[in-house]
Amino acid sequence: MIPFGKNWGQLKYIHSMETANIGIVSLIMGMLLLAPVFFVAWRLKIGIGRELAISALRMVLQLGLVAIYLKYIFLLNKTWLNLLYVLLMALAAGYSSLRSSSLKVNKIFIASLVAILIPLAVTILYFNIAILRLENLFNAMYLIPLVGLMLGNTLKSNIVTMKSFYNAVDSDEKQYHYRLAMGATKNEALLPYLRNSLKLSLAPNLATMATVGIVSLPGMMTGQILGGSSPGLAVRYQVMVMVAIFFNSFFSNILQIYLTHRFSFNKFGILRKEIFKKKE
Repeated sequence: MIPFGKNWGQLKYIHSMETANIGIVSLIMGMLLLAPVFFVAWRLKIGIGRELAISALRMVLQLGLVAIYLKYIFLLNKTWLNLLYVLLMALAAGYSSLRSSSLKVNKIFIASLVAILIPLAVTILYFNIAILRLENLFNAMYLIPLVGLMLGNTLKSNIVTMKSFYNAVDSDEKQYHYRLAMGATKNEALLPYLRNSLKLSLAPNLATMATVGIVSLPGMMTGQILGGSSPGLAVRYQVMVMVAIFFNSFFSNILQIYLTHRFSFNKFGILRKEIFKKKE
């Protein structure tokens, strides 16, 4: 079937086309792709079998639960409920970023959460007001998927930022102390570590932006096309989302360091070792 009308210049996709359904049997068939992975990992003694099984099971259960309660959140579409769900997502992201960064959650959790929420609020409000021009800025259909995209990408970059920054300061302690002894302020002495950690954390996003459409088609764009949207609309959404993700990640990463370092160094500018989790 040719997916355009009489006017060649204006592609008109037929929205009545249904997306191919994935039933339980198809889902099981898809999961069977992991079987060769288990086998090869077992033969090579990589030691990821148990972790992979647990991760795959958690993925299915968690996404299954998401499908159930998102259905009701979308139906109710109450502002307070939508914002509560966003807060829960941010709490989970903040906890996960610190835990994966080998830092103690209880020491800097509030600062990390604020560093996530401020850029997220700015990004989502700007996106919904200036770009989508929604009447209801907190419409669940837009708010929750966009927040999920922002937090998912920001989580990864935050982990790299926090881990690389604090590990670099810790491992380069003598050089850092030397800068302080030579008269540098704490912020001046920490600036090289901040620059390096930001470069590391943002490198994947920059690479994705530079190669998108050539190396791969992004998930959101693919999903919209499969859902019946025209490629042109899907591309416009994807471009705006990628810009928003980069903005959100950039400022969240900076705020993570700026807000958490106030609790991670003493009044003399010395790194507090107790912020690190004990190595098992």
